[in-house]
Amino acid sequence: MNTNNFYKRETNPGTPGASEPPPSKMPENIHGYKIRGFLKKGGMSTIYLGTHPETQEPVAIKVLSPKYLKDEEVIQRFFRESDIIALADHPNIVKLYSQGEWERGLYIAMEYIEGTSLYQYLQETTLSLKEALEISLQIAYAICHLHSHGVIHRDLKLENILVTKEGQVKVIDFGIAQLLDEQQPGRRPRRQIIGTPIYMSPEQKLNPESVSYPSDIYSLGIITYELVLGRTNHGKVHLRNMPVKLQPILSKSLQPNVKNRYQDMVAFIADLSAYMN
Repeated sequence: MNTNNFYKRETNPGTPGASEPPPSKMPENIHGYKIRGFLKKGGMSTIYLGTHPETQEPVAIKVLSPKYLKDEEVIQRFFRESDIIALADHPNIVKLYSQGEWERGLYIAMEYIEGTSLYQYLQETTLSLKEALEISLQIAYAICHLHSHGVIHRDLKLENILVTKEGQVKVIDFGIAQLLDEQQPGRRPRRQIIGTPIYMSPEQKLNPESVSYPSDIYSLGIITYELVLGRTNHGKVHLRNMPVKLQPILSKSLQPNVKNRYQDMVAFIADLSAYMN
């Protein structure tokens, strides 16, 4: 089993500590999960490879760094991610097994996905138009499910989507996901950019704390464009490079004015499915 495939790319490139070496001493057990190896160290957490005590299946266990154990805001964000994953039970979304405390702090146990990021997949694989759009639809169904539960992902990009050996898509990394009812109208825009600029909607760049479902649709529009193009676009979109009948769908997904964009993922799925058929 290749443990390097899990979370292959960084969620927030440049995060302090994201490329740090594994800890000198790994725990043997985290809340009943036997630790088998190290997967990744990020800015605020470490991810280990473990074994589920009942099924013996591999599990990814995310542990909050000790220095944040007294930071209430960080703790809330840590467990909000697991709450959102638990809420979004869908075959195209990473699954949650458990969360809570262990003797050294806090943990989240999630499905271990043996696969590669869509970013890496695109570098190594030549996709047909049909294959590219089928991947886009899998992502769309996952995000539609999230939206039906009031969740906005806010960080959709190639690196946050995994592809298994069987070709199944798995949406991961809900570290900055937000429940729509958590938003605070009238809140001042944050100076810090939350998300990845290339994939972010204009309104998310302006005020990341006040976005809705069309923002995720914009991000998926960029991803779909890249999948069909067969490479990353670095934020540059030229719809004339797309199939003629696909252009209106992508154009509506990528409208700068949120009012002119698809307002829900169901409409995007309907139009993309009609085009494919």
